[in-house]
Amino acid sequence: MKYIIGMDVGTTATKGVLYDEKGKAVFSASKGYPLIQTKIGQAEEDPKMIFDAVQEIIFALAQKVDGEIAAISWSSQMHSLIGLGKDNDLLTNSITWADNCAKNIVQDAKRSGLAQKIYRKTGMPMHPMAPIYKLLWLKDKKQELFNQAEKWIGIKEYLILRLTGKLVVDTTMAAGTGMLNLETLTWDQELLDLLNVKRDQLPEIAQPTEIIAPIKEDYVQKLGINPDTKIVLGASDGYLSTIGVNAIDSDHFALNVGTSGAVRTIVDQPKIDQKASYFCYPVDKKHYLLGGPVNNGGIVFNWARQTLFDADETPQDYLDVAQTASAGSRGLIFLPYLGGERAPIWDANACGSFVGLTRMHQKPEMARAVIEGIIFNLYDAAFSLIKNTKKPVAINATGGFLKNDFVRQLCADIFNVPIVTMKEQQSGTLAAMFLTRQALGLNEKLSEIKQFDQIDKVYFPNQKEAAVYQNLFPLYCEVKNALAASYRKFVNKD
Repeated sequence: MKYIIGMDVGTTATKGVLYDEKGKAVFSASKGYPLIQTKIGQAEEDPKMIFDAVQEIIFALAQKVDGEIAAISWSSQMHSLIGLGKDNDLLTNSITWADNCAKNIVQDAKRSGLAQKIYRKTGMPMHPMAPIYKLLWLKDKKQELFNQAEKWIGIKEYLILRLTGKLVVDTTMAAGTGMLNLETLTWDQELLDLLNVKRDQLPEIAQPTEIIAPIKEDYVQKLGINPDTKIVLGASDGYLSTIGVNAIDSDHFALNVGTSGAVRTIVDQPKIDQKASYFCYPVDKKHYLLGGPVNNGGIVFNWARQTLFDADETPQDYLDVAQTASAGSRGLIFLPYLGGERAPIWDANACGSFVGLTRMHQKPEMARAVIEGIIFNLYDAAFSLIKNTKKPVAINATGGFLKNDFVRQLCADIFNVPIVTMKEQQSGTLAAMFLTRQALGLNEKLSEIKQFDQIDKVYFPNQKEAAVYQNLFPLYCEVKNALAASYRKFVNKD
């Protein structure tokens, strides 16, 4: 029997899932690693540590097969930046999407109009997560290092380079750099000139189903795999998490909420928002991923549980209390921007707040308002997508924050759309596996991914409570807009 490994390279851990030749998951393994955060705003990782985790996982999975590993494919965190010197030596850590080093560069780019230009050309929102802004920061603040760099790549490209010796990026990951032209699907020469970066300093661009060169012989032996094992290029976690829940057309949105969250959809042509409130990343010239990633998902729920409740109370205790409050939490609004925010406001300085708090509000209202605020923020991110595309027929949802029936129903009520949950929660590795099947000729059409995942439950909106939330949402937006100008005044609060 032949097997496929789907790898998901996340921000704090990498997971690998072993699939049999029918696409059934048979074993998984994971390995964590720390974020390097020695100063405010920093969020870096050691690429060597991630590569060690990848090797450990592949070896563990390879020991579980009673046949051969046919191929390994990849889902990866987006927006990382790594500088390489001569002989591909590391000059930097992996500067992750969560790093805020380029925050002031983005503010300057907004004022000058450069940020709007980058968005129109590439679909990249105005936020320091984008490698293009990190490169501008390095060029300005670390000129010697910038000039020393021979190559600029992301974490997935680094891992594949180590395994194969080939430097290749797929279109979805290239889109996440802010340097890929939306129309041509090539590196944008005008932006490269602005950066003083040459095309040959960036990886070659290929499709996610591209089969890369064979794995180096020394790694074949070290990982316990056969010499014929293929490396399939794979794609971004954003794209794969979307198709992995069968959200493969504009009738469906994908909602994923774990520590952070995102709402996404796939359309057949690029669609840019006037306010640059969402990203537009090309997959190919017939598929474009639109979406809004948010910083504040389950991490805010955990903060609220630890802050509002006693240490011995569980997440379920929190949810049980929250359910005793009425829809709308008696007019209490919570803005969940505890870690700045990406979509829909794209403000790294944003702060959280309770608004409308009175003596009549007790623990149940505060607990429920936090959950409602997290979901309102996601709905706000989706609202711009809906305005520029159409209202979805359904939203396919995954993620640890969405495991509870109460939270799922709240999503259905606030979005006022049926929420569909899937039996398979590892949507990224499942979709990576499917890309491999396409690369090997076992599947052809994207729609065939549906055979590998099944619907678990459907949550329909409660029309009475949906009406409460539809009436409350404009007030949420009014409060959000009213506070926006104040955030920069809190920048030095630490």
